[in-house]
Amino acid sequence: MKSYLVFTSAWYRLAVFLLMPIALIGLGLWVERMLWGGRGATGVIVAAVLLPMVEIVSDNWLFGGIQTKDSMRLEYLKTSGRGMDILRAALWMDLLRKFLAALGIMALCRLAGTWMAMAEGTDYGFDIMDWGLEAGILLYFTLLSYFVSTLGTFLSRFGDMLWMNLLVGYGAVFVMLFGLALLNLADIIFIIDIICAVFGILISAVTVRAATKRVERSYYD
Repeated sequence: MKSYLVFTSAWYRLAVFLLMPIALIGLGLWVERMLWGGRGATGVIVAAVLLPMVEIVSDNWLFGGIQTKDSMRLEYLKTSGRGMDILRAALWMDLLRKFLAALGIMALCRLAGTWMAMAEGTDYGFDIMDWGLEAGILLYFTLLSYFVSTLGTFLSRFGDMLWMNLLVGYGAVFVMLFGLALLNLADIIFIIDIICAVFGILISAVTVRAATKRVERSYYD
């Protein structure tokens, strides 16, 4: 955690650790209330679709451009033998934060929506689905959002301009919307969760390895 915080500014921490979750949860609940009166799962869907874009864009102020050949942002790491260890730890911690943020936002958004529905004396949930199946769907939103966020982050780091993060972020939104179609396979949602988890682990390893290898090669440059 200490290594990760080295790369973050006070404004970044405020925006990513506090303002982003509050904004996504608030927007999700507002949309759900307007469309379904607190009886559907629209809030979770809205949060899941928008979270990858926010993560990808905000990465521009953290590790943006780290995989470009001529990046000079991390030159100071070369002055220490511990530099690569610090970078590697920070990259893994950033991925852990992404997952915990996705999990927390999805869960809080759903719990808040449920509380809102109960306060109004209305039914809530995915129609007649039981809690186990709903947990599987929430996990699906979390894992899919994490996978798309990590994949988009990996791609956007090959450039150091904000417009590239925005472009990849827009693409991530469309991927998330396409992923909603898999909800039609709710009967095998836990199998889909396992597949998403495997892909999430693989893209996480690739993301960390690509960034560290690029910095290591820059020593020779």
